[in-house]
Amino acid sequence: HIDCPDCPELHGLDRFVARKKAGQMLEERGLLIKVEEYDNNVGFSERAHVPIEPRISMQWFLKYPCVKEAADAVANGDIKFRPERWAKTYAHWMENLQDWCISRQLWWGHQIPVWYRKEMAAELQARESLDATSAGADLHVGIEPPADEENWVRDGDVLDTWFSSWLWPFATMTGSDGERSATVEKFYPTTDLVTGPDIIFFWVARMIIAGFRWEDRLPFRNVFFTSIIRDKQGRKLSKSLGNSPDPLDLIDKFGADGVRFGLMRIAPAGTDVRYDEDQIVEGRNFANKLWNAVRFRQMQGAAEADKGPLSLFAIDILAKLEALEADMDEALKEYRFNDAGNLLYQFFWNEYCDWYLESAKGDFAPEADPAAKAATLWTMDTVLRRFLLQLHPYMPHITEELWEKMGFRAEGGPEFLMQTTLDNSLVMHDIPAETIAAAQAKVAAIYGAVGRARNLKAEYGLAANRGVKFIIDPEASEQGQIDESTVFGRLAGAGDVTVVTGYDPGKGVPVALTAIGKIYMPLEGLIDVAAERERLTKELGKAEDELRKVNAKLSNENFVSRAAPEIVAEHRERQGQWKARVEELGRMIENLGGA
Repeated sequence: HIDCPDCPELHGLDRFVARKKAGQMLEERGLLIKVEEYDNNVGFSERAHVPIEPRISMQWFLKYPCVKEAADAVANGDIKFRPERWAKTYAHWMENLQDWCISRQLWWGHQIPVWYRKEMAAELQARESLDATSAGADLHVGIEPPADEENWVRDGDVLDTWFSSWLWPFATMTGSDGERSATVEKFYPTTDLVTGPDIIFFWVARMIIAGFRWEDRLPFRNVFFTSIIRDKQGRKLSKSLGNSPDPLDLIDKFGADGVRFGLMRIAPAGTDVRYDEDQIVEGRNFANKLWNAVRFRQMQGAAEADKGPLSLFAIDILAKLEALEADMDEALKEYRFNDAGNLLYQFFWNEYCDWYLESAKGDFAPEADPAAKAATLWTMDTVLRRFLLQLHPYMPHITEELWEKMGFRAEGGPEFLMQTTLDNSLVMHDIPAETIAAAQAKVAAIYGAVGRARNLKAEYGLAANRGVKFIIDPEASEQGQIDESTVFGRLAGAGDVTVVTGYDPGKGVPVALTAIGKIYMPLEGLIDVAAERERLTKELGKAEDELRKVNAKLSNENFVSRAAPEIVAEHRERQGQWKARVEELGRMIENLGGA
């Protein structure tokens, strides 16, 4: 409210009301020259929900020390920012540094260590500029109060929150007497600082300055900037907006590991991300997948110490495990934690569970070769042991429990998984590289053929679990005749798989060309051929209409020359897609045979 007793018309009014009243008074006195609309960006408090307006007030300022040392530390690479692009933001702040307003008018905080002699307090606090030199003996600055404290008045302001925060790297390890401790000697400077890019100046830059000022060296060697999580509208999550989910509620719903892994996978370093609960659901589902995979392994009994001869599929998954470890090592060295999380997800869910486990299930049948079962169990244990070690930082609770359930703790070794290190030895050090390459090529061919066989079923509206008959003609195979037709059939959901070299399918049998040969799927007894031909013909007509539309657009020179390049590129992409669809439908109709 306005505090102006000399102007009773305005005294005591709210500032917004007073402004309008002042305008009326000026107009009544003939002093108002012109009125015009003016658009202005007015700050708005998220906490108080009122406009933020400037107000002149008396404050304490600090001149930054060691600015050059702090700027050079990042510029010359002594301190590395990850991602590196944030170094430009840091440099901008350091090049445009102004004195730090360290005083705050709050009820809480560290009170500013300044005392005024009582009889001079009012005069000193009213001065526009004040320092220890000009105030002389009437001002006391120090951690300890004056000896005759009863004759002094302490400044009522408190220090900016960041004023204590910038001392964090060393003050937390320094004794109350200010003496350096063994802890400081051991942990200062530290290796990594993890923080958000929105406080590069408020905290990171100031900690670096403080490190050079009081420790005469940098406080840390690497700064990792996390993502800033925002809501679906792009707003920063905050209590004041009420758009931030309670982590404890999420943990109750999805588990601590599910929340942790779900968030880590979507959060590239130093990049804003939009929060969606579906991402946390994926983390929970991954935990369930891991648990079920370990339970499946436990159901198969104990493994032998000797791995014995490995199958093609075992060699393939172990080679992919070695590749995962190499990729993980590279990603973690570069602080790409979300990439590392996605590598773990992709390997375990897709490569191990979807492909390897499904291919290996035949080794647990009653009639299976005991040696094949032993090799498969050894492979599963090797993958699970090394995978749990790599996943542990992301999902510490479930991995620790599964480590114990699997009995992976070595005799005389560390008690917990978190204390165990992943050895650097290669899993397949005793298998020639050419053998590994050949096995992986053949497995890739089989998996690729499985995908094409599944597509054949889908093209004709057949359920994935429909036990159809497949005939493989290996005559044109890149891999020669395969001996793994049983595995192929199980993965493709086939009721029967027959290998026939030089097979003559006759007319109307769908075929897929693959690296293991031609795969035929006789339709007899599977579909109503006439109804399927009618359905495909209608779909072909629609696809041809869409292709004609996009062709007409791209044939129009005005459209191609005037439309935005990305729009033209989008139409060309659609043209290719519709052309491929027309060709595919034509082939499918031809495969049905007849008129």
